[in-house]
Amino acid sequence: MILSVASELRIRVEFNKGRVGMPLDKLVSATGHTERFLELLARDLNLGAGGHVWLAERFENASIDFDCRYAVALEPERVSRGQRALRQIFTNHYDDTEVAVLIRPDTRRQFARIADPLDADETAQFGLYGGGNGNPTEWFTLTKDLSAEIAEPAVMPRESWGEVQGVVHSFFKEVEQPYLKIRELSTRQLVNCYFKREMYQAAVDVLNDPEAVVFVEGRVREDAETGLATEIEVMDFRLAPEFILADYEAALGSQPGYTEELSTGEFINNQRDE
Repeated sequence: MILSVASELRIRVEFNKGRVGMPLDKLVSATGHTERFLELLARDLNLGAGGHVWLAERFENASIDFDCRYAVALEPERVSRGQRALRQIFTNHYDDTEVAVLIRPDTRRQFARIADPLDADETAQFGLYGGGNGNPTEWFTLTKDLSAEIAEPAVMPRESWGEVQGVVHSFFKEVEQPYLKIRELSTRQLVNCYFKREMYQAAVDVLNDPEAVVFVEGRVREDAETGLATEIEVMDFRLAPEFILADYEAALGSQPGYTEELSTGEFINNQRDE
C-alpha cells in the first residue's frame, strides 16, 4: 500500500555522513538504539500499532542512509504531532508544551543512546519530512556532546511532609538504619519507611496483624519523574482504626438537626455554592 505524504510519519537517518560504509558492530548498535527510540516515541504518542511497525527503506549506497517510516496510515493531525515531538527531541528544546508533556524521560534518554557506539568525531543525522516534495525539509545532528547534554540532567527527587498508607510487605532490622517496606494502598508501590532505633517497638507492633493497614507519617521522598513515593523518614507509625460496620450504621442519623430546615441535598448544594 502506498501512503500519501499527509498520512506518513517518516524520518531520514544518516550514519557516517561523508564516509563509505560503517563497521557492522557500530551499525547494529546504532540502528538498534534507533529502533528502540522510535518504539518508545510511538508509545508516548499513543499511535497504537504495537511493535515492529517501523520500516527501514530507501537505502543509499554511500554512508548509511535510509528512511524510517511508520508503516500505518495516520490522520494528518497525528502526523503533525509526531513531527512536532521529533523536532523537540532532535533539538532537545521542549518549548511546545502541548506535545512536550507526552514525551517521557526514557524516550529522550533512548534517543541520546543512539550516539553511544559513535566515535567522538562521528555524528548521526536525522531528516524530518514535510511539504510533500519527497525530501526532508529539516535536518538535525546528534553529536556526542548533545547526547551527553540530553542524558546528563538528573532530576532530583522531591521531598515533602506527608503520609503513606499501606500494608507491611517486609521488615529489615539487621541494617544500619532499620526500615519497613510498605505496599502503598492506592499505587501498589513499595515504599521504604526508615525509622529510628528508638521506634523499633512501635514498628514491631504494626506487624501483629498481617492484614492491618498502617499509617506512616514523616518526610516523604517522591520520584520526580513518576510522582510516586519511594521512601519516607518516619516520625510516627500508627494502625488505621478498625472499620466496624455496626458502629458506622449506628452513627447514621445521629445528628438529625444538623442541616436545620434544609434537606440533605439542599445543604450539600449550599456548601458547594450550587
